[in-house]
Amino acid sequence: MDIMDKYPGKIKKISTAPMSEPVISIKDWQKIHGDGIRFSMMKTAANVPSEKKYLLSHATIMSSVMTEPDPYDWYIKPECSHLVNNNDDGWENEVLRLSAPTFVGSYNFVEHYQNSEHSKGRIADAILRKIHIADPDIWVYFCDLLVATSLEHEDLVDQIKKGDIKYMSMGCVTDVVVCSYCGHRVGEGDRSCFHLAQHKGRFLPDDDGIPRRVAELCGHKSLPHGGVTFVEASWVETPAFPGAVNQKIIANEWSNGSLESKAASVKEGMAKAASGKSIDNRLPNDIKVDHRSVAELKNSLKSRL
Repeated sequence: MDIMDKYPGKIKKISTAPMSEPVISIKDWQKIHGDGIRFSMMKTAANVPSEKKYLLSHATIMSSVMTEPDPYDWYIKPECSHLVNNNDDGWENEVLRLSAPTFVGSYNFVEHYQNSEHSKGRIADAILRKIHIADPDIWVYFCDLLVATSLEHEDLVDQIKKGDIKYMSMGCVTDVVVCSYCGHRVGEGDRSCFHLAQHKGRFLPDDDGIPRRVAELCGHKSLPHGGVTFVEASWVETPAFPGAVNQKIIANEWSNGSLESKAASVKEGMAKAASGKSIDNRLPNDIKVDHRSVAELKNSLKSRL
């Protein structure tokens, strides 16, 4: 069964990124994200079949973008323009905060072959990191996934361990997309505005002359869970989000039961994480943060206007 068939009338999206690291341990996962915003891994253990054993991997799958305050909340702040993915899709901060929990328990596929019978595993956990991008207070979320890939897929697991496969890509459905230049909302079957039809991926100046990237913002903060549902994360060859790299292999052989047997220590670690800071200034090595001023951005982007 194609899992997308469960979402009639929804807009389908995919986005790819390099894997962070292929193998990691539960303790290391918690150490890495001690300052992160945690979702409950314990509640989702039931979504990972206990009769199988898994390779656990850590991947930074995507980033949000910061937009201007209401009433112009569709404008992407220029300092975040580089975080729109290569498909010219973006997720506003609050939308990703609301929708990221839907990753947990979703499928793990290869190259978005979205048939549940061909699932390679499940997404065991999802965490948001709040990343400072530029002064005075421009920030985004990076979303990290704990991916459980079944060891029964020996060739795939071997390729992940060797680093031959190191990219991941998310698949989601969204109720609506919003033009990041004019704010026009588009549902399934609706006509796009002129900007999305003719200028998607380009920069256009707003009324104040500030160059704004034209992209499709998925969902909206006013909708339940942001109007976005993440349905899968796939191992792929080429990324759409340059930061979606496998960070680390957490465990070479993990099972649902091994997690449950350590419930007390895991919960203790989660309690410590919940009391920690929510701001983390670390970025994957291959993410370049643009700290230039708006004026410098105007000059550098003039050729694209």
